[in-house]
Amino acid sequence: DPATGAAAAAFGGYLRALGLVTRPGAIAIRQGEDMGRTSELLIEVSPRDPRTRVTGRAVPVS
Repeated sequence: DPATGAAAAAFGGYLRALGLVTRPGAIAIRQGEDMGRTSELLIEVSPRDPRTRVTGRAVPVS
């Protein structure tokens, strides 16, 4: 899967659970390069908000 938004969201929650998110911010994630289908995801996390926002650009796979 060249872009796994669910995994990116879980990663944001994992960082928060480990206490590594100390202020609101964004993390860029690149996936799918080895498949030739590079996708760019952006996760937004905050230590006070349990939600992780995922946005970005994905390349469809047919």
